[in-house]
Amino acid sequence: MKAIICQLGLMAILVGLVELSQAHTSKELEEMAKKIGAECVKQSGIGADETKLIMADDLEKIDENKFTDKMKCYMLCFYQKIGIVDADGKPKVAPLIAFMEERYDHKKDKVKPAVTKCGSIKEANQCELVFKFERCIAQTIEG
Repeated sequence: MKAIICQLGLMAILVGLVELSQAHTSKELEEMAKKIGAECVKQSGIGADETKLIMADDLEKIDENKFTDKMKCYMLCFYQKIGIVDADGKPKVAPLIAFMEERYDHKKDKVKPAVTKCGSIKEANQCELVFKFERCIAQTIEG
């Protein structure tokens, strides 16, 4: 059950990506999500409970103290592998906007201003940078 929840969350995230939009079936998307998710779980060392918290996709509502360093590094790994941040953890603007417009399709008009606002975040730790950026995006768009 945990694996299915994780896979569905990952699949939802992947749907918006330009690079992955070439996949022809939901089965292909699911396989890509599984592969990327598994790589990032292994790389970051997060557990099932931590994965569920990330996949809830409610970062604007979740207490920041519940996010471990491993969870933040999972997010960095995932975002790098889907191509919306570079090797330094900095956003790749065009793919990021395409991804966020798909993810927040009900509030597309808020995506570009949020990316502009949140893109100014500075942080030496790449995992922390991606976490703060993602949290800023979620809070700016969802409130």
